[in-house]
Amino acid sequence: MTSQMNSLSSPEKAETGKKFIANRPKEMYHKNMQKHDALKKSPKLTVEQIIEYCKNDLGITFNLMGEDAAAEFLKRHNYFFRLKQYAGICKEQTKSGKYIGLDFGHLVELSTIDMFLRKLLLKMTIDLEHYLKVKIVNECQENDADDGYGVVAAFLQKHPKVKNSIEDSSKLAGYNGYNIRKYVDTPAVWNFIEMIGFFDFINFYSFYYDYFHLRCKYTKYFDSVRRLRNAAAHNVCLLYNFSSVQNFRSDSEISMELIGAKLGLDPRTIASCMKVPLLNDFAVMLSVYTQLVTSEMVKAKTLQELKDFFDGRMVYRKHYFENFPSVKNAYKFARAVLDWYSSKAEVKAAE
Repeated sequence: MTSQMNSLSSPEKAETGKKFIANRPKEMYHKNMQKHDALKKSPKLTVEQIIEYCKNDLGITFNLMGEDAAAEFLKRHNYFFRLKQYAGICKEQTKSGKYIGLDFGHLVELSTIDMFLRKLLLKMTIDLEHYLKVKIVNECQENDADDGYGVVAAFLQKHPKVKNSIEDSSKLAGYNGYNIRKYVDTPAVWNFIEMIGFFDFINFYSFYYDYFHLRCKYTKYFDSVRRLRNAAAHNVCLLYNFSSVQNFRSDSEISMELIGAKLGLDPRTIASCMKVPLLNDFAVMLSVYTQLVTSEMVKAKTLQELKDFFDGRMVYRKHYFENFPSVKNAYKFARAVLDWYSSKAEVKAAE
């Protein structure tokens, strides 16, 4: 390269230098790939090299979003390891593993919708946590067999790690309005639920009703609510796959309710959608939310916010997904379920 450059005039040198710099991402990309192939490790790539990887190895196109815009998006808004998860919606691939019909714009659009959806779902699951706490405190106050302390002591005896956890966390500065340390040694129901995280809380909630041999219709739904809350709170990608999971245990009670609800969907479609963990958990969460949240204003406002999102930003670029039936079916199912539980909430509010 040096001897070739010396034989060129100054303008020619400048032009050749530009071409050399422009081609470096491609050259470095191929070198990095060859180097890591033998090690079975993913190579570290620059944004420019990621664009090359998308085109050459994955078959991802840049029609809906150009390469420059895609590079800017990766530099400013997201990273590729996360973004690539949304490629799960594309089921067609060549024998060499390249996607057929997948564009970078599809990944960006799904990631954007996912971000807004997670915020709404987190808000709703936090509401559920609050109203579950209201319910258990009221249960304790009305329960003559409960002094508020014995059931907590029994729970901590069975789950000593929870005790250690609240002792450790009580030593840390936080945003709690109370000095939790003075309640750690002899916690009661009404302050204990403020010391523990959501996972321990739902375990305690179930334990409480079993301990006093009380019936609670909500505990069977906790797995779905917990999964959804954890995914939203920990910023996990939700919209990466809408395929049925055959060994997934969907909620049969909710499934039967929806099949009988005349949603305008084929029963087989409903059953298939309920085998998608996200769709199952979304339906279960809506069912619990409309029953448990006692503030009609909070309930109505939140459900309307969710409907506005479904009818607005979520479908803003719906033409992107005309060739992805799993995405379209998931949307139709979720929107129909939202309508069903919203209408049930409205009927209840009018009674």
